Amino acid sequence: MPEFDFLLELDLFRRSLGEQQAVVRRFWEEGVRLLAGSGIRLNPIPKRWLGLRHNYFSVLFIAIFELLEIPFERRRFYARLNHCYRTWVTACDNLLDDELKELFPTDLPQEARIFKSVHSLLLADRIFFALLQEAVAAGSFTPQEADRLLNISLTAISASGREEAMEEAAASNPGAGMDLTPDEILGEIHRPKTGQLFTAPLQAPLALGDIHGDHPRAKAFLEGLEQFGIGCQVLDDISDLGADLAAKKYNYLAAAIHHGESATEKSALAALIRAEPREDIAADSGLYRRFPKAAKATLRVAIDRLDAALVRLADGGLPLGKTRRRLFMGILTTLYGHPNALLHIRPRT
Repeated sequence: MPEFDFLLELDLFRRSLGEQQAVVRRFWEEGVRLLAGSGIRLNPIPKRWLGLRHNYFSVLFIAIFELLEIPFERRRFYARLNHCYRTWVTACDNLLDDELKELFPTDLPQEARIFKSVHSLLLADRIFFALLQEAVAAGSFTPQEADRLLNISLTAISASGREEAMEEAAASNPGAGMDLTPDEILGEIHRPKTGQLFTAPLQAPLALGDIHGDHPRAKAFLEGLEQFGIGCQVLDDISDLGADLAAKKYNYLAAAIHHGESATEKSALAALIRAEPREDIAADSGLYRRFPKAAKATLRVAIDRLDAALVRLADGGLPLGKTRRRLFMGILTTLYGHPNALLHIRPRT
C-alpha cells in the first residue's frame, strides 16, 4: 500500500509528524487518567496510529500552523483541538452510518458499536476540557480566550453537523438526493459538509487573532483546505454511491448520472433507486463501475479540485511542487480505491 513517506524528506513535515505524535500520546495519557476507576480500560496506542499514514491530514494542519507563525504553545493546543475534532466527527459518523471506526480501543465488547462511539464522544469531550484547563494554567490562553474556545470548538464543526442533520431528516423523502444538480451539490452540500470541516482547524486561531483571514498566506490556506475537503468528498461519493442511494443522501456521482446525458446510465440509476430491499446496493463499494461515463467524469472533478487545492496550499507556503502534488494525489486516490486514476486522467497543472 502506498504511503506519504516522501513528505518526511522535508524538515517541516518531519517536525509536524513529531508534534502530532506528541498530541496523540498526550491525548492517550489524559484518557487513561480520566478512565481510572471507571471499570473501562484504555488499551495501549496501536503503533500504526502514530505513523504518517494515520495522521497525514493532521500533519498538514500542524505544518500550516507553523508556516502561519503561531507560537508553539498555542500551536500545540490547536493541534490537540484538531485531534478532538477528528474524534468527535468520526464518532458521529459511526453513529450516523451504523459502523465502527475504532477511536479508543478499550476492553469493551467489540460488538458494542453504538456504546463504544458514545463513550468515545464522552471521553474526547472531557479530554478537551482537561487540556484546555491545562493550557490556561500554563498561561497559553487567558480565561476569556478559553471561554471563546469552548464556543469555537463547537461552532467550527456545526456547519457540517447541520448538513448531516438535514440529510438525516430528508431520508424519509423518496425523492431526496436527486433534486440538486452536481454543481449545486458541490456548493450547497459538500462545501459546508466537508469543505468547511477541513477549515475547522484554522477557526480557533482566526477567532483568537493568531492569524488573520485577509492575510494572503492565511487566505491561500483557507481556500486550499476548503477545496481539498470538497475534492475528498467527491472521491468518497464514488465508492459510497450505493450506501448514499440506500440512505437517500446527496451524492455527486448520483447527481452526475441523473442530470447527465447517458440515457443508459440514467435508466440503470432509476432502477436502483426503485429497487427493494436496498441492503445489497448499500454494501457494494464498487457500484460505480456500472456507470463508467459518469464515474470517470466525477473522478475528473475530484482530481481537479484536489489539484487546485494543493496549488493554493503551495501558494501559502507548503513545499508542494508539481512532483510532490502529483505524488500526493496518486497516493490519496489509491487510498480511496482508484489506484490508476492519474494514469487515465492527467491533472491540469
